Amino acid sequence: MSSSSLVYDVVVIGGGISGLVTAVRAAQLNLCVVVLEQSIDEEYMCNSRLTSGVFHCALNPPSDSIQNLFSKIKKDTNEFASEELAELISQNALSVIRWLQTLGVRFIKGAQSYYEFILSPPTLHHQKEGWRNKGGDNLLKRLEGHLLKAGSCIKRGHRTINIKARVGNQFEVFCQVPVGKEISIKTKNVVIADGGFQNNIELISESITPSPDKVFQRNGRSAYGDGILLSRSLGGDVTGLDGFYGHLLSIDCFVNDALWPNPWLDAIASSGILVTKEGIRFADEGNGGIFLANQVAKLEDPLSCFAIADEKIWTDRGNLTMQGPNPKLIESGGTYYVGATIQELAVRANINESNLSKTVCKYNNSIEKNEVHLLTPIRTRNKGPYFPIMRPPYYAFPVCAGITYTMGGIKTNQFMQVISVTDEPIRGLFAVGACTGGLEGGTNIGYVGGLIKSSVMGFKAADFIAQNTHQNNL
Repeated sequence: MSSSSLVYDVVVIGGGISGLVTAVRAAQLNLCVVVLEQSIDEEYMCNSRLTSGVFHCALNPPSDSIQNLFSKIKKDTNEFASEELAELISQNALSVIRWLQTLGVRFIKGAQSYYEFILSPPTLHHQKEGWRNKGGDNLLKRLEGHLLKAGSCIKRGHRTINIKARVGNQFEVFCQVPVGKEISIKTKNVVIADGGFQNNIELISESITPSPDKVFQRNGRSAYGDGILLSRSLGGDVTGLDGFYGHLLSIDCFVNDALWPNPWLDAIASSGILVTKEGIRFADEGNGGIFLANQVAKLEDPLSCFAIADEKIWTDRGNLTMQGPNPKLIESGGTYYVGATIQELAVRANINESNLSKTVCKYNNSIEKNEVHLLTPIRTRNKGPYFPIMRPPYYAFPVCAGITYTMGGIKTNQFMQVISVTDEPIRGLFAVGACTGGLEGGTNIGYVGGLIKSSVMGFKAADFIAQNTHQNNL
């Protein structure tokens, strides 16, 4: 095995949105940067290429007041989000979008209020190869172009396998590259931006699901948790590993590519009920699809659940968003069952008939008497309305949990410095984007927004690195 050694001001591990935003901003601030991307492909796969492209802040428009954005983050995460990270996102959401626009990144505005900034052309229907030359793909290409123009670079086919701390506040980063070669890169600043750990079976088994083979990988399938492992090897701490951003999908997505990453069954389950094959509710549907996907993943059998609805829910809520299942799920060949009665539906879907009938009856009665708070589990309106299941025909949709990215990860402060297990920042070591923890998650699995989170974190990390680098050079 041969080796060579290079020197850069900043080494960024990962070529998704958070990594490239960090790199471009650092290069603008006169730092010499290299991005290490594990894939050798020109259009390497990552979640940033598959994104639907909506820049929002906890489902609020980024132009909302800083206080409103901060309050929404704290509320949605049930106070889980750290104060400093919630402030970081709410204070910088709009300004970082404006910065992206100065780079030529194009946005359009959608119909819903939080669809204020959608990458253009939009990728809301991006099955199979539909992401090419669309919002996320164009964003990465434009960022890479600015990086190269500034004199820095991205190295494809470079998977980081080790980081060693050296004397003089310096790191040595070791990479495997094609043709069996190893290189080392010396730097004073390492930024981990590798996209989370959703594709690391061992890590998600520890914290996300007891049955990782029964959770669908609704993502670019390129995030193996290398960043967490590298950070841990240098004494870095982690936080909030037990939540993920994802959606309820048709169970047939495992065998039918037309059923992922869309359509979602979130609105069906959150407007009606979600039951196991025993016909029993097990979670508060009012917390929304992301919460429900997490609860499904934690079941002993994550492939044993059904979203139950009536004709009104299917008609009025099934096409509520562009990612909705009515009629896309049916047109794409997704499994569903229909019955003129709840009993007939249960028989056709092979759900426990007696239990499902009792569950639906109790649910309907609680709505009629305004006693949904007495249900077990409780039923709320936290993320949307609920409706009785009373208008035939009735529907049962077998669902699975589709994981997009993990919400927890490397612990950082507001400067995106990695925090050690002794609660001190590790000088020169940073983490940004989906590989970080401490912002999204909590008991309600509160969702802040991957694009805005990644962009703000990358931008502010670069600012902090540049400021400290230039001060040290004076």
